[in-house]
Amino acid sequence: MVRAAHAIGIAVMLAFSMPSAALAQRSFAAPEAPASPDGYGPDLVPQDEASRLKLLRTLAFDATIYALPAYLQYEQLYRQAMNRQSPDYTGFNRFSHDRDLAGPGYVAFKVPNSDTLYSNGWLDLSNGPIEITVPPTSLAYYTLNLFDMFGTPTNLSTRTIGSKGGRFLIVPPDWQGKPPAGVTLYRARTRHMWILMRVFAQTEREVAAARRFQDAVTIVPQAGSGPTRVTVATPPAPAPGATGLLRVLDYILRTDGPLPGEQALVATFRPLGVLAEQPFDGASLDTAGRAAVEQGYQDASKLIDTSKTQLGKPTGTGWSRVDKGKYGFNYVRRAAINAAGLGANVPEENSSFTTFVDGSNAKLDASTGDYVLTLDPPPQVNAFWSATLYDAKTFELYPNPLKRYLINDRTRGLETGPDGSVTIRIQHAPSKDANWLPAPDGPFFVVIRSYSPKAEMLDGRWLPKPIKRVASAAESRQNKGAR
Repeated sequence: MVRAAHAIGIAVMLAFSMPSAALAQRSFAAPEAPASPDGYGPDLVPQDEASRLKLLRTLAFDATIYALPAYLQYEQLYRQAMNRQSPDYTGFNRFSHDRDLAGPGYVAFKVPNSDTLYSNGWLDLSNGPIEITVPPTSLAYYTLNLFDMFGTPTNLSTRTIGSKGGRFLIVPPDWQGKPPAGVTLYRARTRHMWILMRVFAQTEREVAAARRFQDAVTIVPQAGSGPTRVTVATPPAPAPGATGLLRVLDYILRTDGPLPGEQALVATFRPLGVLAEQPFDGASLDTAGRAAVEQGYQDASKLIDTSKTQLGKPTGTGWSRVDKGKYGFNYVRRAAINAAGLGANVPEENSSFTTFVDGSNAKLDASTGDYVLTLDPPPQVNAFWSATLYDAKTFELYPNPLKRYLINDRTRGLETGPDGSVTIRIQHAPSKDANWLPAPDGPFFVVIRSYSPKAEMLDGRWLPKPIKRVASAAESRQNKGAR
């Protein structure tokens, strides 16, 4: 009897401690809670005019900082893949190859390297996966640098996949399936992706090999491998100002969606007309509202512009190091880096240093003096390094008779010290020195790039020495004339 009662008690306890299937499926949400954000009703916008305009200005400020990288990339996407009247049009899922190294007047973006051939392509994963094949190569370095629509970089490169190449199935975020045998799955974060391919080349033979590599990389959409996605809006043409940026943001969020964890943030932009029931319409706000939104845009643009000077982490030697490509939820940093130049890669792929000043913190200016940069030792890399000079007025490579825009470990005739050190002489006046890096008769800056850097480049054990001013321009000319 006691045993029977005890057994009954245990059964009752188990019944309460182990929920039934019905209990497990039961929802404890409040009855009025909607099933999706769309069910929460219209956003509360203050009726008080001053409060309303302040809210719109604040939201426009936040939206501009969030959206600027996407807008800047979209300008390129629209020009290359959407606008058939553009001279740069290629369409989606095709490369546009630069067959020569970048030189003065390079138009794709500012501060290009002149170490690698560039290729640009835009992927459209709306209709399913795309297969990319990377051929084997003996070239010193390559990368297929892939960016989501908000500028987050990843790489299929010498560093990540080696020189044997491979086949890769690029799939949209919500794709379900398995890649074919021998094909590696790559899950994209957005349905549109930018590929910026860089292939190392310096000599004529290397340039020819790099061109063959460019042609051998293939982009092949997989027909019928995924659900067709209905176009939700007509792609808008890029336009200046707040209205242009918000219209593009609205389109990107509808076609590509926000990145994971950003749904709540972008939902706050709905009073601006972003992600509203209908595609963005700048005329939906009254005149005062549009003025408040434009002011918020201008405020954010100014903040981004002034923040660019804070991107570099000072090394104490006049150089700054920028840990590019790592953003997380730091939207000001992301906006400032992409405003300074699109295509910023992670430091593990390309660790770089920049300086506009010499060792005494005076601005670099070849109209007032000559300079020396000593790399002792040179940057420690698995691929290659370079020191490239740019005109500080244009942020472009400086045109010169030698067509020499950089010194690197492959420079023909490069003179090195007994210890392997490299001394680069920077001046405007012509020189026959193999280590001469021509400079404009005015301000300039220098970027050191190290591709596939070794650990000491990343942890701070290697730092560039200050650039030293060695003579005034007049003294330099007098000394050369006396020889």
